[in-house]
Amino acid sequence: MITRLILPSTDMAGAQDRFLDAVGDWVRDCIDRYAPAPATDIHDQATYTTSWAPYIEARGDVRAMAFLKETRDRIHAHFAATDQWYHGYWRQQEAHHGTEHFELFLSMMHRLDPTNEVTRAALLDAAEHIPDDSAGIPPWIDGATGLFRSMYLGTTVVRTDPGMELNIPDHLRFVNLCLLAHEMGGGRHYLDFAAAYGQRWARALLEQDQIPMGLLPDGPVYELSGASEIAYRNFAGMAGHLDDDVDRTENVLASNGSGALLALWKATGENAFLQATERLLDVLVTQFEDPDAGAAVDAVRTYRRMTDSTRYDERVTAAYEAAAGTVDPFTIRELGIEPDVSRPQRPHGIGKRSDMPNWFEDGQPRRHAPILLATVAEIRRDEALAIRALDLARTAFMLARATLPDGRHHGCAANTVSAIARGHGRENGAGMITAVLAPLLNW
Repeated sequence: MITRLILPSTDMAGAQDRFLDAVGDWVRDCIDRYAPAPATDIHDQATYTTSWAPYIEARGDVRAMAFLKETRDRIHAHFAATDQWYHGYWRQQEAHHGTEHFELFLSMMHRLDPTNEVTRAALLDAAEHIPDDSAGIPPWIDGATGLFRSMYLGTTVVRTDPGMELNIPDHLRFVNLCLLAHEMGGGRHYLDFAAAYGQRWARALLEQDQIPMGLLPDGPVYELSGASEIAYRNFAGMAGHLDDDVDRTENVLASNGSGALLALWKATGENAFLQATERLLDVLVTQFEDPDAGAAVDAVRTYRRMTDSTRYDERVTAAYEAAAGTVDPFTIRELGIEPDVSRPQRPHGIGKRSDMPNWFEDGQPRRHAPILLATVAEIRRDEALAIRALDLARTAFMLARATLPDGRHHGCAANTVSAIARGHGRENGAGMITAVLAPLLNW
């Protein structure tokens, strides 16, 4: 175990600045390390940078923004030159990993610079294959059912072997891309498709007591069998066994399905989308006392900010009180990390991966999730707790920097600096920078 003392901040501005300084050090080190490096064949080689956005917005780092644009262009040129991309997207990829460069990295680039036409064109070039039948591209959507034809969707290959027609939460990533394309002015048809497809998931979430595993042309799927089971098991990876509602909701959260449904409610005003989001959150709130489940808390905070609803406030604060009753977060002196952990399979629950580090507070297993502390601080307007959340999150980030690789080699991995900064592949972008520092910068 490697440890680091927590250096307490005395005020909010100081806590924010010290964290931003630490992020800036990492950003500069990454630029020095990777600016000369060629692009690789790794599909998510740029997603490690997505947690830089709050720092770039706060500090206006021109060099960092220039590096991101160079990275974008270098990756595009590499995949086009090696013929892995055709018409702006992968010739052959699956729904989970194929979307990540576009939904995560390029969308972050667009948020930072909405007027940049290179980023906009790249996103629209990829997104147009979702609702449209482009010339020479196999269609991704079954016109009769409105569902995706496969788990493997590319501009050259759409696999249609038995079982591939199962629609899974990973397909909701395409909804997020369509919503972004509509926001960028790509056309109303993007929103129309996203809403029509999202309605199928909303109905499936609301019509039964059990969270569905997926959708087939004849309806929601609650148990897998036959070709669908074989195909999904080969696809699933870190999704695990999906034995209960927690596992199944975790699978939706990992692809930002709750965010997609909430965004559809905001865009259309259709109440079914809000109710379906609440159906998922009603499961997530049962996991708040797990210190690894910060992504669940972050999903509720997103809901709270978008709806102004206090529906889950008591569950958030109760989880904090339970943890504080065991360990007072203000008395913790040091954090520790056990970085090199390998488990035979992904543990049950929210925010888990088989390769995630173990965390400690004063030598004991971690009890407090900084994301939970930050959210409670928002609810209560408790500045002291907000400062403590920032200090704990900054210390965890700095421990990660001292012990883990940056994450350029694999953006989904849990044993990287990026995983601590923005969350690993099962945490839907909820990390120490993105879900503690970023929301508290406007305190």
